[in-house]
Amino acid sequence: MNTTRRTFFKHAGLGLAAAAGAPACALAAPASGGAVKPDAFTVALAGYTFNKFKIDKAAALAEALKKNPQATLKDIPDQTLEMLKRIDVNYLCIKDFHLPFTSTDEDIAAFHEKCKSFGVTGYGVGPIYMGTAQEVSDAFAYAKRVGVKVLVGVPFNPVEIDGKKKRASSPELLKLINEKVQEYDIKYAIHNHGPDMPELFPTAESGMELISALDKRVGLCLDIGHQYRDGRCPVKALLDFADRVHDIHIKNVTAADKSGKGIEMPRGQIDIPAFVRALRKVGYAGACSLEYEKDMNDPLLGIAESIGYFKGVIAGTR
Repeated sequence: MNTTRRTFFKHAGLGLAAAAGAPACALAAPASGGAVKPDAFTVALAGYTFNKFKIDKAAALAEALKKNPQATLKDIPDQTLEMLKRIDVNYLCIKDFHLPFTSTDEDIAAFHEKCKSFGVTGYGVGPIYMGTAQEVSDAFAYAKRVGVKVLVGVPFNPVEIDGKKKRASSPELLKLINEKVQEYDIKYAIHNHGPDMPELFPTAESGMELISALDKRVGLCLDIGHQYRDGRCPVKALLDFADRVHDIHIKNVTAADKSGKGIEMPRGQIDIPAFVRALRKVGYAGACSLEYEKDMNDPLLGIAESIGYFKGVIAGTR
């Protein structure tokens, strides 16, 4: 049964990528045989996936206290953690709506305790957009207080282009970030944004142009969907910049251009089996966080389908 199941996932994953018209952007399958090494990477969820499930923690706590005078923040229902438990994912990149920047040490401890009760670990924070030196400093201090070693960030300069206010990549703030990663020993992962924001780290390559001479703890959060939508190969980016990839947002999309939309992972054009093989080839040891942006008001079915497929590909490509 195990052999049949593995064979099914292997061929199904490869077939779906080919049928969707994925470009020649693949890594050959390894020869079979030999002991199976455990994967160094983990499967996680990007906090932004749950953007529509923000709660007013103060109001929720006040309501809980009416029922239980001893209630604390850890007693408040949390749909994010409940969904993670249902899909058997144990790692979360924390967004500020889960844990506000103004959280006290007690709030942070309560949040971690609550995560632990669901079998979840908050491994990183972000993405955090930072447009000033003070915001950079605050973000690193926040990451340290939360107790994580990965900060996903987007350093930007406010600019005006064709009469419109936009954000552009900030080489100036990257100099400060370079100092901060050394001060805090926290990895900084720049999130690429694809063709929708051509001024703001559209690709992994555009990020590397600005950080190649910096401390290697300044690296990338490789969003494979946005990379593909910009006409680039996510597999190539991972292979080329492996030592600077500190976090990964996994997803799939419908087209290799700006028209591409997020979709359940087995239905898109990105060759996910090839990407998984590349993860093993480079020995990637960080998180692969699903950032699911379709049906965000009711994402559980799409998340479950995507995570189930990704785990199936992991099993089927061993």
